Amino acid sequence: MSDPQQPIQPSQPPQPPQPAQPLQPPPGYGYPPPSYGTPPPGYGPPPGYGYGAPPPPRDSRMGAGAIVAVFVGVLVAVALIAGLVVLLNQPPPPVPDCLPGTPCAPRPTLPPIADRSPLPSTAPTNQPSPFAPSSPTPPGQTNPPATPVPTDAPLPTATPGSDSPPAVTGQTWTSPTLGYSFEYDPEIFELASEDEDTAVFSGTFFDAQVVIEATDATTSPAEMLARQLAKVDERIIARAPDADEYDALLGPSIGYIRGEGAVFGGTLLGRDGTPVAPAGVVVMSSTDGRITVAVVLLVATPDVRLGSDTHLHAVRDAADDFLKTFNWGGT
Repeated sequence: MSDPQQPIQPSQPPQPPQPAQPLQPPPGYGYPPPSYGTPPPGYGPPPGYGYGAPPPPRDSRMGAGAIVAVFVGVLVAVALIAGLVVLLNQPPPPVPDCLPGTPCAPRPTLPPIADRSPLPSTAPTNQPSPFAPSSPTPPGQTNPPATPVPTDAPLPTATPGSDSPPAVTGQTWTSPTLGYSFEYDPEIFELASEDEDTAVFSGTFFDAQVVIEATDATTSPAEMLARQLAKVDERIIARAPDADEYDALLGPSIGYIRGEGAVFGGTLLGRDGTPVAPAGVVVMSSTDGRITVAVVLLVATPDVRLGSDTHLHAVRDAADDFLKTFNWGGT
């Protein structure tokens, strides 16, 4: 029974059935998540960064430690490169020219005899020698007045004997006009040039030459030395006396006759006239009253070491054969 105080509602038409709605997962469940595509706070580039926006400024200053490290590295690299260049440009170690204790010279610097003017000949002239024996006077004729002999002319002296052993070689050179002779070792000195009264030898082991020249006794030893030094000055320059006491001549003599001598130093000239090497010169001259003889030693690089001695002294020792075996002849 209806309440008379309630209005009567009109009846609603029947509604069509609605399709069932799919079940929705709870919030945060399933794929995709609610926050997909939106980065979390603080993720990604800072505000204002992106296409067309300038990058944030960077600090271009280097620390003091980095600068020092770079500088030290550059110095080390330069030092290594310089050391490598010096090492690569160093010359190879010198090769010894001779075996220890063997007399020889590094290489020849003295020009051959053929490259210079020949030595002047001192062959006897047609003038009679002041020491030639006079011919006997025929009977009935008075003797002509004797030709006065210059007071400064040296008187003939007897050829001194030698108690030294003979040379071991037996190679002899003899002047055909003046009659003097001497022995030499052809394995040490070879005959390079000769004439009637002069012989020139070149060293086979030594860079040296030996000249032996003679003339009649009208030329004094001092004059003979001056003549030889004038020839020497054509081959060396800046000749000056050798003040080294070790190089001094102690009693110069030829064939055991005392004479005069000296030692000089200078600079050797090459074939084209340019200086090529230091030079040492030893000159000696003696007379027996019949002839005057000069011996000249010309040595290149005189102070180079040969074993325990110098090149100059090695040549002088080897040249003793010329002096000790010298025979003045004329007897």
